[in-house]
Amino acid sequence: MRTPRWAAPIGLLLTIIGVGLAAYLTVVHYDQSVQLICSSKGVINCEQVTTSPQSRVFGIPVAVLGLAYFLGMVPWQLPAAWRSSDPRVRYGRVGYCVAGILFVFYLLYAEFVIIGKICLWCTAVHVVTFLLFVITALATALMTDVPIEHAEPQHEPGRPAQRS
Repeated sequence: MRTPRWAAPIGLLLTIIGVGLAAYLTVVHYDQSVQLICSSKGVINCEQVTTSPQSRVFGIPVAVLGLAYFLGMVPWQLPAAWRSSDPRVRYGRVGYCVAGILFVFYLLYAEFVIIGKICLWCTAVHVVTFLLFVITALATALMTDVPIEHAEPQHEPGRPAQRS
């Protein structure tokens, strides 16, 4: 498979940015001495979003789930994975991105409808996840088969192949 040259570096860069953002939110979640650098008043209220009941899914902090998601994305975005001709890698990467964007839709619903507040750090994670989804889907759609340079010429059934 021929992959657009920009796919792996951009995908990996977005993934690393996502790891950094999610790691920061995870540290803030567990270490009370680290302050969340964000507004705590008005509609933009990171503290209210990150401490709401919706900040946990099945008892797991959303920040930890985000960190696990981005760490799990690293192997999918490595250049070797993008060069792989195995369709399971291609579809697995897209499926992983779809799972991420679906979770972002839930989190956006939670922020806008249930909590009524917006967290800028969470929004940054959502934007990175969305861009990763778009880049991965676009690059996957643009993948092409590499022609086999020295393939045998096609011949009609029942006739021997002619050599030149």
